[in-house]
Amino acid sequence: IAHKLQEFLTEQGISATTAQCCLNEIPLNCNGMDLIVTSMRTNSDYGIPTLNGAALLTGINDDALKQQIKALLTQ
Repeated sequence: IAHKLQEFLTEQGISATTAQCCLNEIPLNCNGMDLIVTSMRTNSDYGIPTLNGAALLTGINDDALKQQIKALLTQ
């Protein structure tokens, strides 16, 4: 997900740094992050917008997800 996300952001001219971690590591790594995109469902509130990024892996409805990501990072 991190690689596909970085490719999309670069294509859109959005400067961003991506990081990959396990779901249980998010609380330790989310300081300073603007968005969390995860391949797994989570009900946790990290205080940061959190999206399920499975569409980036499957390609199903990935355009809708990409538009959500773009909107969140360019507001």
